[in-house]
Amino acid sequence: MTPEEEQRFNFLRSGQCVPVEYVRDYYGLQWPFQDDLLHDYEAWAVRFRRREACAGGCVPRYELEAFMQQQHVVPKKWMGARLGMTVASLDLLLAHLQDIGLRPQRYIIYPQLISEALSEDIVPNLRGLRFRTFSDHNSFCERLHAELAPILGAQVERLFCATADRLRDLRQFANNFDCITLAPVSGKHQMWLDFQKPLSLGPDRCSKLFYAENHHALRPYRAGSQEPDDLEMYQQFLNDHRVYSLSLGSVGAV
Repeated sequence: MTPEEEQRFNFLRSGQCVPVEYVRDYYGLQWPFQDDLLHDYEAWAVRFRRREACAGGCVPRYELEAFMQQQHVVPKKWMGARLGMTVASLDLLLAHLQDIGLRPQRYIIYPQLISEALSEDIVPNLRGLRFRTFSDHNSFCERLHAELAPILGAQVERLFCATADRLRDLRQFANNFDCITLAPVSGKHQMWLDFQKPLSLGPDRCSKLFYAENHHALRPYRAGSQEPDDLEMYQQFLNDHRVYSLSLGSVGAV
């Protein structure tokens, strides 16, 4: 792990209090909240049974995620990943919601938080996607982006899985982010970690390749009792990469 990754790993396994920078980098949110979002969050939080008092300006991430879950909203960064696109392209899409037949006020709940319903409602409102089924997230994103391009007047900036790119695998659209590296990750290459987070909240995810690379440290925190079925593939890639790096070093030493 890099020093930054090790720091994230350490505070994630220590409890729910995370630095403000993590809220910005992982969730894509500016903290503290402002205006209506601040008012609504505080009004909701006073009813939260066991509020965590985080010292040193840290943020209680379980509380933050519970608020988003109960309000059925997600950060722009996460909604962009659900649609296989960057935040910049999501902002362009939000500016064109009326052109698709969607009411902006229904989906842009706060400047930073978007209704979860957007990822479901956008499909039946695009003529070329109605009544269609998609074999996987890649198929969905490819068709969605093709339909959106003429409406947005620009090509969608795609969000790809960093693990697939490193493996030189077929390009995979990301749909989430690694909670330690913060890199975008696809469903194919992700696994769940268990940091004793409440089961009612969404899982913490990491790349299977990152897990294989840091197996000794992360193994006690994997969710479930068994290793990922395809772990050997990632371990083999790392072994091959080490052999290749050693061979390059030998050539350079000649």
